[in-house]
Amino acid sequence: RDGSGTQLPGAGPGRARRTMPGALREETAQLLGDYVQHRLGGAAPLPPPSRTAETLRRVADELESRERLFFRNACSAAALPEPGEAAVVLLGRVATQMEAEGGLNWGRVVALVVFAGNLAAALAERGGPDHSGALVEALAAYLAEERRDWLEAHGGWVSA
Repeated sequence: RDGSGTQLPGAGPGRARRTMPGALREETAQLLGDYVQHRLGGAAPLPPPSRTAETLRRVADELESRERLFFRNACSAAALPEPGEAAVVLLGRVATQMEAEGGLNWGRVVALVVFAGNLAAALAERGGPDHSGALVEALAAYLAEERRDWLEAHGGWVSA
């Protein structure tokens, strides 16, 4: 959810919780937050906090490099949400469309992560409020809560 209460499709209450519901959610949020900060850059880039984060950065950077034009167009000024519109709404639409076009797989998960990073960067370049935290939280909730069964069935982040 972002500050307005918007959430990605299906990421809501009513899911049966497992014994440690917060562990996967916390790991997911840390990995996504690390990638988005890596994508946004900064004066003194930090090293990845784990091997999994290092792998996610590498794989996401490779995908972004191969598909730079696609991600640039997807996050162009014309595609960005209007000021005041929740960026997570756009992320949610992309997640819904990707799943509708063929289900979830690791390639699509990485593409969503790269899209979220590019969206955060494009919004930062435009100025205004920082949306990176809301994007990370929304995508973490979607992956670790709504798509938890898929993520666990595929070995979690360790197997990614």
